[in-house]
Amino acid sequence: MKNLFLLALLFIWLPACSDEAHRPAASTPARSASDNQAPPAAAPPASAADRLAPEFPADAIWLGTDHPPTMASLKGKVVLVDFWEYTCINCIRTFPHLKEWYARYHKYGLEIIGVQKGEFAFSSEAANIERAYKRFMLPYPAIADVRDRIWDAYHNDTWPASYLIDGEGRIRTKHEGEGNYGTFEREIQAMLKEIHPDADFSAYAVAPDAPIFGPDCGTESEEVYVGAERGTQWGGEMANREGFQPDRTVTYRPTERRVERGIFVAGTWANRADYLESAGTPAGDDAAYVGVTYHGRDLYSVLTRTPGEPVSVVITRDGHPVPPAQRGRDVKIDAAGRTYLTIDESRMYYVISREDDAVHELRLEPIGPGVRICSFCFGNKCLENFDRL
Repeated sequence: MKNLFLLALLFIWLPACSDEAHRPAASTPARSASDNQAPPAAAPPASAADRLAPEFPADAIWLGTDHPPTMASLKGKVVLVDFWEYTCINCIRTFPHLKEWYARYHKYGLEIIGVQKGEFAFSSEAANIERAYKRFMLPYPAIADVRDRIWDAYHNDTWPASYLIDGEGRIRTKHEGEGNYGTFEREIQAMLKEIHPDADFSAYAVAPDAPIFGPDCGTESEEVYVGAERGTQWGGEMANREGFQPDRTVTYRPTERRVERGIFVAGTWANRADYLESAGTPAGDDAAYVGVTYHGRDLYSVLTRTPGEPVSVVITRDGHPVPPAQRGRDVKIDAAGRTYLTIDESRMYYVISREDDAVHELRLEPIGPGVRICSFCFGNKCLENFDRL
C-alpha cells in the first residue's frame, strides 16, 4: 500500500515506483506490500467519513463508457470509487477482487468507478492510461485523473484506496492497500441491502480475510527506487562510491559492494530524478548494468525508454540467464541463450516469478542507450494469485 501521509510524517520519503517530478504526486509516497505490514480495513479519517462524495469534473477523461455518470445520477446505487496507478503492483493485485465484485453485484446496484492518478509523468498521460485500462481488461468505467482533481477532491493520499459510497451519496468507508477482501465484500453486501432489503447473496461465498504477510507468506525485499532523487529520499542506496549525482551523466566503475536496499551499477548512466538512463552502448566486456540483490517470490521493475523504437535489456540472475521456472511473463530468450525483455511501453514489467527462498542477484543490462530504470518491486507467496496483464 502506498501511503503518503505516514511517510510525509517521517520526512516525505516514499512514493512507490514513483512519480513525475515536482507534482503533488512527487511527494505522494506509495506504501509497498514489501513494507511487511498487513494494512487494516480501516474506517476513513474524519476528512473522508460521512460526507458527500465529490462530483466528478464535467470535463473528466472517461474510459470504457460513452455515457459518463455523475454522482447525482448514481444516487440510489452503491458506488465504489477506486484510486489506482497503472505501474503500482499493489493496485494491480487488487483488480481480480474488484472484477469479481462487479460481476457479482452490478446487477444489484453496485457501480465501480476507477480513478487512475499517475505517479510518473508518463503514467499521467491519458494515452498511456487508456492503454493500461485496456490491458487490465477492467469491466467498469474509469477516469484518467491527469490533473489530480479527483484525487485532491477526495483528499486521498494512498494507492490503492477504495471509497464505498451509499445510496444517498455519502462516503461510508475507505479501504487502503491490499487484503481484507472478505471484510470489504461484506460491507458491499450490507450497503446493497440497505437499498434492496430482499436481495439474496447466499449464492456468493465470501472468503474470510486471508493473511498477506507472515511466516507462511515468506519474506520479500523492500521496494527499491533507482532515480537520483527517489533513490536518495525514498529508499534506494547506491553501492558505488560515485553515488547518485543529480542531473549528471556518470560512468560507474563496477563494485563488489552490495547494500540491503538499493542498487549497484556499472557503465555510463544519466542520473535523473525518477530514473537512471543508459547513456552509452556497451563494448566488449564493458557491460553497463543496474543490479539489485533481492529475496522474494516475484520481482517486478518499472521501466520506460526515450521516445523512439523499443529497446531491449538483457537479464541475468546470479550471473546466468534466468532459468525457465523463474522467468516472469515479460522475459524471453534469444538465439544466443540470453534472457531479455523488450521495453515497448512505459509500465511495470514482470521479471521474476516463482522464486525460491534464497537471496539472489539480478542485473538489467541495456543493449544500447535510452533505457530508463525507475524501480524494483517484490512479492511474496501470499501475493501470487492475480492476473499478470
